[in-house]
Amino acid sequence: MALTLNFRDITPEDTRILRMVALRNGKAEDYLCCDVTNEDGVTQTTWYSKADVALWGEDYIRAHTTMEYSDYTGWIISLDMEPWNDAQASPANQEKGASLPQIPTWLEGHVKEQAQKRLPTVTLCSSAGNELLEVWYYGELFTVKGEPQPYIIDGEEAPGLVAARDPESGETFVIFDNGRHGYNNLFCDEHDPAELEHRPLKRYEIPASKLVLELGCGNDYENEKEDFEVDEADTVELINGERMPWEQVKRDGIDYIALYYVNEKGQQVQILDAELA
Repeated sequence: MALTLNFRDITPEDTRILRMVALRNGKAEDYLCCDVTNEDGVTQTTWYSKADVALWGEDYIRAHTTMEYSDYTGWIISLDMEPWNDAQASPANQEKGASLPQIPTWLEGHVKEQAQKRLPTVTLCSSAGNELLEVWYYGELFTVKGEPQPYIIDGEEAPGLVAARDPESGETFVIFDNGRHGYNNLFCDEHDPAELEHRPLKRYEIPASKLVLELGCGNDYENEKEDFEVDEADTVELINGERMPWEQVKRDGIDYIALYYVNEKGQQVQILDAELA
């Protein structure tokens, strides 16, 4: 099906897009709308960050975008990232990026696979190595028209918390804590410690599934090291007054995280999207 794509700035009328940008704690000026029209004249609107459009190129997006109708969700716009990922995984690119970024310290022991795609991407596992994990969370569910699953967002009284549980061993580990993890929580946002201690988890209603994380860090920590006032012990003071080793800051001070589960068709479905800086 031939599609026409029109990239444009976000307007006040794009209320759904603005809600999604707000969900990511983003700025509207950093994103673009894309009106997708099929050969029958049906138009639906999706959105991309300007950084992603610059990275992939409008020609790639046009060539690999599809719009299909579902009786359950209406028209769904999809961008096939496999050709891009395959190109990034070519031997030449693997040699250039052979050294993958270190994962955040809170995920140590829970990463089975690590790859450099559009962003550093990891597959999660329990300490026993099991990949099929349940998702448990504190927070709210936010439904976006056209999306197959609701997104996990912060609760009304406290930041969101997402964990994985191995149904075989019973082990539970934290995937992401929006009250403790990421650049803003290290250096900008203060939270009442008491509210972070009382966040009861409930199960996200999907079967135990393979879970995939995207991790972004656009901060050039080494070039900006003098701005952090690193002491003689090579530690940095955080917003809560504690000190953290500089090497841990570089690992834990990520600025973006996204969580996907792999459904029964082998498709990755996004359920968490958070800007952290």
